Amino acid sequence: MRSLVSALLAVALSACTTPAPETPRNYLAGTSWLRVDDEEANPHGATMAFTEDRASGHTGCNRWFGPFTHNGEALNFGDIGMTRMACQTEMQAGTERRFLQVLEATHYAHYDQDTLVLLDAQQQVIARFHRSN
Repeated sequence: MRSLVSALLAVALSACTTPAPETPRNYLAGTSWLRVDDEEANPHGATMAFTEDRASGHTGCNRWFGPFTHNGEALNFGDIGMTRMACQTEMQAGTERRFLQVLEATHYAHYDQDTLVLLDAQQQVIARFHRSN
């Protein structure tokens, strides 16, 4: 009888506990983007793709990768790593330089199904992307 009472008490207490808060969903996970606002970019431009906690893509010259945090409209990139291939043209080098500056300056993002806009700490637009997947 004592074990039955203990079991019933355990069930009753577990029903009263508060469920753990749900982890916010990362809406960028599984998306890929192509930068469309850099008029001086090489024809292939810069790209980015997101998983749950990592981003990667092409700078216009090299492959890049790194962590990011995303909560609501807040978006920040962590330490970015990349391959170290020599850019063949100044156009590629410029595309890469401008793109890396955008990643470093990003603090916010607005996005819908087809467009991703990155913003700096003052919420000024610093880059525009179109969905590529």
